[in-house]
Amino acid sequence: MEHKLEIRQMFDESFKRKVIEEYLSTGQSKTSIQRKYNIHFKSAICTWMKRLGYIEKVEQKCNLASLKRSILSNSTPKPTNAIDADKRIRDLELQLEDAKLQAEAYKRIIEKAEKELNIPIRKKHNTK
Repeated sequence: MEHKLEIRQMFDESFKRKVIEEYLSTGQSKTSIQRKYNIHFKSAICTWMKRLGYIEKVEQKCNLASLKRSILSNSTPKPTNAIDADKRIRDLELQLEDAKLQAEAYKRIIEKAEKELNIPIRKKHNTK
């Protein structure tokens, strides 16, 4: 019986960011991008996104589809007239308000969990 020796792949942060940006900006799947760059770790892109701050760590699942949609919708062409610009501004203000509410909700959930469970959840700034 032969054992396959696996060599762990190491990638620098700039490469990881390049792969993530390509994944988010194109409509390609994670597997196709991983094949393109010869990345063998199945959940590499999702893990990198969490570690590099593309996905909040509070979210325990990797909801990349909605993240891709929001990034792609933000890269839409600029409106051509003032009415479209005003509508776009209102939409962006609503998105900002939603993001602020979501951040506040996450903050309160973490505070409540820390208080009830009596354990520190937030990462300390001086740790790696």
